[in-house]
Order: sequence, then structure tokens, then C-alpha cells
Amino acid sequence: MKKNKIVCVVVLIVAASLHANAQAAFSEITVNLNYPQYQSLKLDGGYKYIDGGGLRGIILYRANENSYLAYERACPYHPGANCAIVQVDGSTLFMTDRCCNSSYNFSDGQPSGGPATRALIQYRVELNGTTLKISDEIIN
Repeated sequence: MKKNKIVCVVVLIVAASLHANAQAAFSEITVNLNYPQYQSLKLDGGYKYIDGGGLRGIILYRANENSYLAYERACPYHPGANCAIVQVDGSTLFMTDRCCNSSYNFSDGQPSGGPATRALIQYRVELNGTTLKISDEIIN
């Protein structure tokens, strides 16, 4: 009986850990930076919400002319909660989840405030000329 309880606890811990790092597979997303809808990505600090990738969408952020970052919008604190959607703060200096009040750095997706202890999932972005390709490969 005691062995069964230990097995149940281990299964619950593993399941919770997997849920905390939940990810949805998606087809590669191509972004042509010359298209008008991506004009905000022409300046450092610019961002765009991208649908069709991740669990809740992606925040695509321009760090500089050669570096773009793609973050999962599902908050890692409670990714299954309906309200747990990360967005760019009105100041555009950081990202925030209004559901749990966690905030995240653009530079690495690490939490900078609130209860979250895990970084946002970061997806691979490749730049080739004026075309970005976002894949479901996690790089953090």
C-alpha cells in the first residue's frame, strides 16, 4: 500500500512538471519583414503577436537588427488557466501576465516579478535577409 502511494506521488510530480513546460507543436512560421503588418519589427524593441504557433500564440520581439526573439504567450506559472496569456506591457519594457501578475524580461524571458519562477518558452528564430522563420524548437 505504501509503495502505491509513492508511485502515485511520483506520477503526480512528473505530470505537474510536464504541464509546467507544456508546449504545442506547430508548423514553421514564416514572417516577411517587408510586409506592412510587420512594420513594428523594423525598430529595436518592436514586437508583434503571432497567431498559429505555441499554446496561446507567440510574441515576436526585435532585440536588434540581427536578433529576433520568439516567446510563448502561455504563462508558465499556470499555463492551463484561461486568463494566463502573456502580453507586452504598455511601457513596452517587459512582458506581463495579468492573471498571476508575473512579469518577464525581453532579453531572456526570465521572470522579473510576481509568483512565476520559470522562464517563458523561447522558440528558435532564424533570420535570412528580410525573412524570419520561427520553429517549434525550444531553445531555453
